[in-house]
Amino acid sequence: MRRWIAILAMLLPLTLQAQRDTVSHRLRPRVMPLVGASLYSAGTLISIRPEFHDHEISLYDKFGLADAKPLHFDDYLQFVPSLMPYVLHLAGLESEHNPGQVALLTGTACLVGLAAIETGKLLYQVPRPDGSANTSFPSGHTFAAVAGAEVLRREYGKRHPWVAYVSYGMAALVGVMRMYNSRHWFSDVLGGAGLGILSVSVSYYLWN
Repeated sequence: MRRWIAILAMLLPLTLQAQRDTVSHRLRPRVMPLVGASLYSAGTLISIRPEFHDHEISLYDKFGLADAKPLHFDDYLQFVPSLMPYVLHLAGLESEHNPGQVALLTGTACLVGLAAIETGKLLYQVPRPDGSANTSFPSGHTFAAVAGAEVLRREYGKRHPWVAYVSYGMAALVGVMRMYNSRHWFSDVLGGAGLGILSVSVSYYLWN
């Protein structure tokens, strides 16, 4: 139980801020890219500064996350936000773009984000908590979930705010599970979330 409390305590401020942003379509277009850049910058800073990263390691050890039994549903949950636009379309909910346009916007965001993720993993060489590889920063699972959630926010947040709440809630859960399963540090989750928002912002800028 303590490990869950610790993880949720670290993620709660980020999650609440993201959910506040999801229901505010009064946000200027430049705000979300700034949010994404801030999250990515914070994650990078924590990863590369030993005094900050050592604190992550001490918290990880303190709450015994290495002893947690892995739960792998995050491997599947990461894709749910990206699939939801098509389910919602079939259910009759109106979005800002048609399904083909949403697919183009999502695909472009994925290409941009995956290029940034692979570059980050190669550049920073951060060891994973479980010691399996030096590809911890940033979190690709978190990127996928947040990118899908951000597309949903942009497509449905104005007419159906609950969609944004649900999608960002799933994205936050993916981030929690990546830490619980000893696959990522908190900084990796921050970096992946930031890239998710930034990549979608780039995609919408290019195509709109």
